[in-house]
Amino acid sequence: MKVKKYLCLLLCLAMSAGLLAGCASNEDSEETPQEEEQEETEQENEGEEEETDTTSDPVEIFSGALDENGFFAGVTASDIVTLPDYKGISIPEEYTIATAEELQEDVDTIMENYAEYVHVTDRAVEDGDTINMDYVGTIDGEEFDGGSTQGNGTTVTIGVTQYIDDFLEQLIGHTPGENFDIEVTFPETYQNSPDLAGKDAVFNVTINYIQGDLIPRELDDEIAMDYGFETAADLLTALEESIVMNKEAQFAAELFSQATCEEVPQEIITYMENIERYALGVYSAAYGMEPDLYVQAVYGVESVDAYIDGMTEYYEAQATSTLAAQAIAELEGLTVTQEDLAVTRVEDSVTLYGEPYVKNTVLCQYVVPQFIVENGTVEQGTDTEE
Repeated sequence: MKVKKYLCLLLCLAMSAGLLAGCASNEDSEETPQEEEQEETEQENEGEEEETDTTSDPVEIFSGALDENGFFAGVTASDIVTLPDYKGISIPEEYTIATAEELQEDVDTIMENYAEYVHVTDRAVEDGDTINMDYVGTIDGEEFDGGSTQGNGTTVTIGVTQYIDDFLEQLIGHTPGENFDIEVTFPETYQNSPDLAGKDAVFNVTINYIQGDLIPRELDDEIAMDYGFETAADLLTALEESIVMNKEAQFAAELFSQATCEEVPQEIITYMENIERYALGVYSAAYGMEPDLYVQAVYGVESVDAYIDGMTEYYEAQATSTLAAQAIAELEGLTVTQEDLAVTRVEDSVTLYGEPYVKNTVLCQYVVPQFIVENGTVEQGTDTEE
């Protein structure tokens, strides 16, 4: 199992919420068998795609406009940004603590990676069942790319997982261990693989098992070691710290949003646009599409340029918030140290994005929020919903 570091801060400066949600926007599109797993693999390997044309080196794109401290180079933010009060302010207690429910939610997320289920093999498949199966697809008697599980098995849920035609529905009534053929027809317009469009295919299927009840397992030291901790207690402590860190960042972000900037320097807007173009290039490549076709399918706009043009106000707001964090850092003499990078566990991202970009993210999401909280007054028992 490939273990991902769980506590890393998200490197999301200038990435729009719409863009990040875009990866899930094709849920209703028809999938080739195994295509869902292929997409997950492609997205995990986005940073490793050597042939993805994203116009430039990502380190230059993400870090090129920033100085060694992670500040916008040549820009004195405190001269152009009007800040709200940020010292000695009241901070609701909920932003400074991790509740038991929040901690359990994070533990549950981790435990999903270790979920094991009873394998049911003594009844026929029903609609709504989650099953594990293997298959080999052929067209005119010849196997085709992406049409086989390679004997690795794939888990799907009938009525939920999107496959072409009525592939999954044809599994209903068959029993684990049974081997049989099903027939499907690819859509006449099949963007994911035009060579398969309109063709009839036969899949030889073996149902391995029906997924039964979850077998309970508790967070233990063995799991904790997968995440770089010696004991489960150490991991729980780190999770709690991470929850608080993210909450403090949220509070600071709300404060940054109250800052104003009469005119955001154009070079900062251009910088954010370049990051957006790069991200769109990566996402579209993961789906095997040209960027313009990708934004047409996901956002309903004719081109990347049109999408970028429609995001101007968003970029200005994001730039102002980032400049607000920089302005506070300038006024208070705050910088990102190597210890800060270690605490936030983002060292591995330096190679991908460059140290200036990583420092900018840590500055906005950790260093400045910490300063605000440490210099504020936590109001015990406050509730922001009142």
